[in-house]
Amino acid sequence: MNETLSTELFYGMILSGAKQVIHSEGELNRLNVFPVADRDTGTNLASMMRYIVDNLSMTKDTPELLHQLSQHGLVGCCGNSGLIFSQFFYGLTQHRLTEKTLLKIHDFVEMIAHGYKSAYSSVSNPKPGTILTVMEKWVEGYRETLASARINLLDSFKSSVEKAKVALKDTMNQLEVLRANHVVDAGAQGFVNFIDGMLAYLSGDKEHRDQIMADRNLDHQAVRLSHEFEDVTEFPNYRYCFETVLKTANEDALTPYRATLDSLGDSIVIGKGAQMLKLHIHTDQPETVTQLLAKAGDVIYQKIDDMILQFNIANRAHQTRIAIVADTMADIPLAAMQDNNIYRIALQVKVNGNSFLDKFSINYQQTLDYLSNPKNHVGTAAPSAAIVARTLHFLEQFYDSIIVIPVGKSLSSTYDVIVNQARKYKDKLISVVDSGLNSAPLGLLVAYANQLVNSNNYSHEEIVAKIEVAKSEANVLIMLNSLEGLIRSGRLSKSLGWIAGLFRLKPLVHIDVATGKPKVIGAAFSKRSAWRKLTNQLNLLQEQNKVKSIAIVHSDTASHADVFAKYIKRKTNLEPLYITEVSSISGIHTDKNSFSIGYINQEVKL
Repeated sequence: MNETLSTELFYGMILSGAKQVIHSEGELNRLNVFPVADRDTGTNLASMMRYIVDNLSMTKDTPELLHQLSQHGLVGCCGNSGLIFSQFFYGLTQHRLTEKTLLKIHDFVEMIAHGYKSAYSSVSNPKPGTILTVMEKWVEGYRETLASARINLLDSFKSSVEKAKVALKDTMNQLEVLRANHVVDAGAQGFVNFIDGMLAYLSGDKEHRDQIMADRNLDHQAVRLSHEFEDVTEFPNYRYCFETVLKTANEDALTPYRATLDSLGDSIVIGKGAQMLKLHIHTDQPETVTQLLAKAGDVIYQKIDDMILQFNIANRAHQTRIAIVADTMADIPLAAMQDNNIYRIALQVKVNGNSFLDKFSINYQQTLDYLSNPKNHVGTAAPSAAIVARTLHFLEQFYDSIIVIPVGKSLSSTYDVIVNQARKYKDKLISVVDSGLNSAPLGLLVAYANQLVNSNNYSHEEIVAKIEVAKSEANVLIMLNSLEGLIRSGRLSKSLGWIAGLFRLKPLVHIDVATGKPKVIGAAFSKRSAWRKLTNQLNLLQEQNKVKSIAIVHSDTASHADVFAKYIKRKTNLEPLYITEVSSISGIHTDKNSFSIGYINQEVKL
């Protein structure tokens, strides 16, 4: 065995290590109890490794290969262990190699030592018994092996991997949560699997190496996990696992905000790359974190997981066989969604090149602040395919089937994004319903679907059929404070807005079921007059037997919404199922101090 690694050989070792992690996805998820028992470490690491396998290409020399690996690792990483892993890759680039195309043993050792230091420094509160411990012991083992005698590359690699495996086994004794659950650390196991895969390529024959290089197109079909989990009692300290990628030329851009970030959560890891930073944090205040980050650079990507919801699902807090998924255009109280384990997919709010997650990292009030400055460019976008795929991948492991009810196809491309991802699951029943709705009536439709699922009286197909009927009997009545939002979004003409503004009219709007577009059905000179006209319309709908449940959605008028609800109850005898604030997406197209009444011709409970 030679004492140097060619760039081509090292490239193959990386691919082999990545594939080893991908194939162990289910095992790693089963082990995942620290720092949060949300059963997604395997999914996170496999996602990053898939990104690396799909994007890493053979280069002319090793420094260029390492630069690619660092960039792809940072962009593709997810979760705490994933970001630490990516910083290990970044550290590899920090050692100056003596030769560019042949990697010598002493260079390799110094390179991985830099990798460990980079990974360690990225963590705000490093603990023993984690992926960092195994990295450290691997480097130490390599140094000891090389110092002991003349040894070749293969033997030294084998010896160091064995030392890493000993350190991995010992993680069970270093963290109480691992000892209580009789498991090793999932992130540490993932790292050992990676270097074990590298060793398999290094020691493999030509046939084995050819197979690794030829099999670039991995089967991305979701891995089914064993459902025989042991009980895990560690409940997340914070609700959200939040990640943000910043575009900035200053790799210390987050340093001034470190103390504030520490006060907003834990499990903080800051990853560095060329012109980029990536933050991982567990927090209850993603919108506050985001406002802080926007001062440090351009927010180009965000990912968020509800860890408490994942914990509940992974540990069988749900008793249903069918998962219900909505997007953030469904205006329904957050607490109700969390209590019912309804999963949310976030649409994106775009502000001056920044990309925020609706209802997670930006709320309606913050959106209003941006809209108040005419110099700001505020827009919207469908969810990223990666976020949709991630959601479906998680849920398919714990449910027999999935029903997704997004905003109407005529209103957004969200439906198409979800359908395209759902098609990839050949062995899982996933239905994506074109609701034709948004905001309040969409929220009611989702609540109705959840009610059907919780009854345990209907099959998947029967529930979808009932949703199809119910959606045609749902709509909304809206009192806008002005037509400014609809004009801004291009949904109504400026001339109509000018007339309404001239007479200070409160436009009354509903959705044209045939087109999915808003239609002005009347106007009022005062709020009280508008309320009266809306309740008259509700009474007419009741006489026609077209409404059984309603919900109120408001824009920046919570106290007035409560008064409005009491007025509706008095005039129509209809009790709103809930009152909630409009999403940022819908809010962009309306105006502050506006109200809407979503209605559906079904008895709905939450």
